Amino acid sequence: GREEGWRERVQEVEGSILTGFQLSAMSGPLCEEPMEGVVFVVDDVRFSGTSDEVAASTDTYGPWSGQVISAIKEGCRASFLAGERRLVEAVFDCQVTTQVDSLGKAYSVLSKRRARVLDETIRDGTDTFVISCILPVVESFGVVDDLRKQTSGAATCQLTMSGWELMDTDPFWVPLSEEELEDTDQSDIDIARGAARRCMDTVRMRKGLVVQRKLVSAAEKQRTRSKRK
Repeated sequence: GREEGWRERVQEVEGSILTGFQLSAMSGPLCEEPMEGVVFVVDDVRFSGTSDEVAASTDTYGPWSGQVISAIKEGCRASFLAGERRLVEAVFDCQVTTQVDSLGKAYSVLSKRRARVLDETIRDGTDTFVISCILPVVESFGVVDDLRKQTSGAATCQLTMSGWELMDTDPFWVPLSEEELEDTDQSDIDIARGAARRCMDTVRMRKGLVVQRKLVSAAEKQRTRSKRK
């Protein structure tokens, strides 16, 4: 009866639902990159209109199919933005070899590039230290030259692809509670969003996508140079 007709309608749009999900998963809303580790739950499927109208509109190859695909795609993207939004970044397995007198300078270079130190060992019978750490790929450009410059050539670096890691900051974080609204200014928001927002904006700018940023941060500090006569 009615339940069997509902099941038939769902089976007819099932392919369109899966296609919409696949399109949204292939191009996420943050950087238009593939998503992973995200689950979408469909709680219910409802059809508006009479049974004859629904049966006439659920043509597999008609305009109904494209409308379902578009609705599911945009719905998945909107639900992702409403949840805990996180980026996944590529990371290197980094090994830095340096002398004991340049150890502090090497750590200074690594800390500025968001490196996460895993281990530090000293080679037997020498004053050479080996630092093992995880270094984000986006922060690795120029790290070898920077280490050599800061340590006067005493440090060497070796990078190998390690995999992917989840960034622990929300690129869209905003203060919500009364205490956060009172004690938070724009600089605090930028710090809370952290590297995730910078990485997202960098990728979006490279792809020509819309980026929300201020062109003039302090308009009252702008001045015009007077022309020399």
